[in-house]
Amino acid sequence: MTLTLGTMTPAISGNISQLKAVILADFRATERNVGFHAGRLSQGFKLLLLKSLPKPDDFELQGTTLRSGGRYGLPAASDAEDRMRRAVHDDVLATRGTEGYAALQAAGLGVTKVSGRDRLVKILPTTPHDGGMAPKDQYPAGGGFLQWNLKKPGLPFLFAAEFFGDGTVRIPGETLQLNSGNLNVDYPQRAKLQTYLQTV
Repeated sequence: MTLTLGTMTPAISGNISQLKAVILADFRATERNVGFHAGRLSQGFKLLLLKSLPKPDDFELQGTTLRSGGRYGLPAASDAEDRMRRAVHDDVLATRGTEGYAALQAAGLGVTKVSGRDRLVKILPTTPHDGGMAPKDQYPAGGGFLQWNLKKPGLPFLFAAEFFGDGTVRIPGETLQLNSGNLNVDYPQRAKLQTYLQTV
């Protein structure tokens, strides 16, 4: 899929979280927050932003990023074993019923925004999923940030920023440097990026 910076994407499905899980100048911290293995973001990533909140029919609850793959327990050594872990979505439906599930969705939507640190985002790593890596290694438990699964076909996002392994970030019309080693230079660039991502 070819994406153009600063424009809306086609519909994209899969896991989403919130902007506050993305630590702009620290890829390792972002990996830990969302549940990627160390190094997954070393080559950079695309950051996509939702411009409107999803409807309940658009997403499934997956707990927080502590629940690797949206399932209870620790990720397993194989895909087959991993699929045997109970899914948060299934558990909530079984224990609370459809009305209880809808109530939890509504509560979740109540703490998400279309701007600010609580806005919904999707991270597209440059390094792709590795089918030969065990789930326990590739997707460790994350830092407890919101985790929903956008059902197919998904929703369109704004392709807001592209992060590169050298510490630069492209936004429409500009390239910012977040990690030059000179905080007096880097901090204003980080602040500018944070403001842009919270308000665009």
